[in-house]
Amino acid sequence: MRILFVNEKCGYFGGAEQNVAATAQGLRANGHRCFLAYGTGTERDFDHYRSLFDGVFQCRDIQGPLEKVGHPFEDVIAKVSPDVIYVHKVPKVDFCLSFLHKIHTVRMIHDHDVCCPRRHKYYVHNGRVCTNEAGWRCYLDLAFLEKGPQGRRIPGYVSIGRKLAEMRRNYDFDKLLVGSRFMRQELLQNGFPVSKVRILPPMVPIEPVGATPVPGEPTILCVAQLIRGKGVDLLLKSLKKVACDFRATIVGTGNAEGKLAELCHRLQLDDRVRFKGWVNNNEIGSFYSAARVVAVPSRWPEPFGMIGLEAMHHGRPVVAFNVGGIPDWLESDVTGLIAPEQDVDALADALGRILKDRELARELGEKGLSRVRERFSFEDYLHQTLELLRN
Repeated sequence: MRILFVNEKCGYFGGAEQNVAATAQGLRANGHRCFLAYGTGTERDFDHYRSLFDGVFQCRDIQGPLEKVGHPFEDVIAKVSPDVIYVHKVPKVDFCLSFLHKIHTVRMIHDHDVCCPRRHKYYVHNGRVCTNEAGWRCYLDLAFLEKGPQGRRIPGYVSIGRKLAEMRRNYDFDKLLVGSRFMRQELLQNGFPVSKVRILPPMVPIEPVGATPVPGEPTILCVAQLIRGKGVDLLLKSLKKVACDFRATIVGTGNAEGKLAELCHRLQLDDRVRFKGWVNNNEIGSFYSAARVVAVPSRWPEPFGMIGLEAMHHGRPVVAFNVGGIPDWLESDVTGLIAPEQDVDALADALGRILKDRELARELGEKGLSRVRERFSFEDYLHQTLELLRN
């Protein structure tokens, strides 16, 4: 097959870009030809990222209104002659609508941008997950205000009506792929055709390192962007309530880093919590090996939650809130422990239970490793991807 991937960015930027790269590598290794049409490049291994494809084209139709360089999308189609167009994260889809009934076209919905005008799928006033379809309620949650570049509101309005119209343009794709049951329900709730929506967890290959011995030290690991949606503030509040001795390591960076450090100080956790900053993929394994339990305290409904699978690959149990796609891979008392949404007391109890019981940590970690090998292998993911991309 000749597969044309379409994504807003070229380079390692986020989970969508990692998934695009891993999928293209896997499909090319199986004899398929993969091409990429993108809007803008990133500074993260741009040249290496380009090398993963048989051809790469900057496309002006994928870019925002302020930058128009590169090829028109129709010229990219003419050069590639794809059997299938595989659309990932893009701000709008109007550039490819004219090809929908001429070329098999599939879209992967990586997050809530398509259906949620605020993009985060949780309420601004209390951080609780929104369970409503997009519509008039979005006005009550201030979704008509545009965010500034630093995450601050700026004067000005955006049209929720236009955002809803953009969402409905996605109805016409031949197939719509999502990572979890939560995401599937979100699309169906917003009027997407039930026959077109399929679940495909967006896997990336992870080295089968296997379980290492559970450490004697009661250590908690959290790997997350330091932004509000990832709920690291909720984790810190939970740690204040953990009854036993522990040490916690938080790996990641983000715009909330300063506020989280201040909160850690106010909670008098400075001697037990360390912020490690960004860690590259070659070093992260040592942090999993040193942890007894991995915390995923997300406030936003994770579309899937790859960090949890990464922990399970290392034989470590996961403690998380019951939001989004997390229940698709985290089974409480089997592969880890799950707490009700934003219930910091329950999260503290779950963490304490594993920290105090090394044998329980080993048992849950081994079951998690077995689960991820049985149900979430990259080879199975590639097979499912090919079946869904075929017309």
